[in-house]
Amino acid sequence: MNGALAWRLCAVAGLATLAASMGFGRIPDLVACGPTHGAGPIIALELVRNPAELAELFGAPPCSEKFRIAQLSASWWDALVFIPAYATFLVLGAWALRHDARRLGLAAMGVLFAAALFDQVEGVILLQILPVGPDAQSLFDMLFVVVRTKFALLGIGELMLSLLAWRGTLVAKLTAVPLAAGGLVSLWFLLSAPHHPWMMQAHSYGWMALLALAAVGAINPRWVRRA
Repeated sequence: MNGALAWRLCAVAGLATLAASMGFGRIPDLVACGPTHGAGPIIALELVRNPAELAELFGAPPCSEKFRIAQLSASWWDALVFIPAYATFLVLGAWALRHDARRLGLAAMGVLFAAALFDQVEGVILLQILPVGPDAQSLFDMLFVVVRTKFALLGIGELMLSLLAWRGTLVAKLTAVPLAAGGLVSLWFLLSAPHHPWMMQAHSYGWMALLALAAVGAINPRWVRRA
């Protein structure tokens, strides 16, 4: 795969990721019935630690049933559309940036692919939790590990993408800054305050920077890669 093709495919996957993320907003009733502590409704569900927190998030009928159906729809959209889109986007970004740093590029691809796999495992766990009311604490314990591992790998992957971008042209170096910031900020809030909106917002800025770089590389790879 040549540089131009890699960047074009990355740009297409990036646009698909953007469209998929907007798709969550079109799911009816995807509004928490209880407190989310600052997180969006989907992230709030991912971060529940026990049945009591789950019940608090879902509140009382009839809101709880509508929210449950919305979360089921969001989980299937995540698994079938959003995760494949963003995994393809990020992995192709690492592939396109790897040029003279093949080991780092392959390592970044592996980390980002692993993050997507953990995301899919998370979805399987959520589909078991979403009937609302399972007493098996083991499910919530598994969710705790899987969700935090996923977000940690995404943050580390963004830092690796920033290192790859820093090896390129000035345009690529400019992209490395928001990628690095996105990875560091997301990791900071993951460890200190995972419900904070910036835990997810930081990822979005890094991904938008990569999409902009992919658009530039799709036009002319030499504007991204050093000669």
